[in-house]
Amino acid sequence: MRGKTWASVACAGLFVGGAVIAQPPKSTPVKAELNKLEAPKAPEGAKAGDALVTMIADTRAALAKTRDYTCTFTRQEVRNGALSAEQVAEMKVRLNPGGVYVRFARPDTIAGMEVAYTAARKNQKMQYRPAGVGGAKGFRTVDLDDSKFMAENRHPVTEWTMSAVLDRVTAATAREKTLNNPVEVFTGDFQFAGRNVTRYEILTRRPHAFRYAHRMLVYIDKETKLPLRYEAYDQPKGNATVGDLFEAYSFSDVKLNVGLGESNFDY
Repeated sequence: MRGKTWASVACAGLFVGGAVIAQPPKSTPVKAELNKLEAPKAPEGAKAGDALVTMIADTRAALAKTRDYTCTFTRQEVRNGALSAEQVAEMKVRLNPGGVYVRFARPDTIAGMEVAYTAARKNQKMQYRPAGVGGAKGFRTVDLDDSKFMAENRHPVTEWTMSAVLDRVTAATAREKTLNNPVEVFTGDFQFAGRNVTRYEILTRRPHAFRYAHRMLVYIDKETKLPLRYEAYDQPKGNATVGDLFEAYSFSDVKLNVGLGESNFDY
């Protein structure tokens, strides 16, 4: 069933009753697991609402009340034409002033890589320690958009966080609204990493040069209103119904307001 489109300032969403179990990331590609899930369907007589607009507002409010958090960070990204294996890391984030620290644990090719950034320095630089022998000399100071770093990462470290995920979805859908392109939104109940979540499936079907993704999935924790997983897919090819995954971020085992000081981000 098709969802509603942008009318004036809102996307309409369709609520799906019943829970479908979405397993947390494993070593197999996320895309393959998602293809096993039932497609959302709207119950008869379901009322459309401003689901996406409400979600964005609620999540921004939740983030505004969050001082910091720690979590297990999992990502996959397309770099150099191929989707990476799932990369798992320890993550620490402070919201104001901004601070991000990430240390990767697996796979072996990236294990030991550390990235630290603090906005308190006000120099748009980060501390970076490569994996393997390249990190033997410890941290080096590089620009956030360092060309060698960005060759292996789709986004700077400041754009790996929950806030950045929300900004990405907000910007992508706002761009479609500006261009008067339809945005379809479907919602459904899921479980992710032991948490009850609402999944927002966002479709921007009309291709154009500035479109970010054909399909985005955002899993919002029902209790905290924070995003626990985000996925973005390309335009489907041929007769396929789902395009290729090009980036996915997960935040699991989240602990809020643990009192992270500057020493967690300044190396």
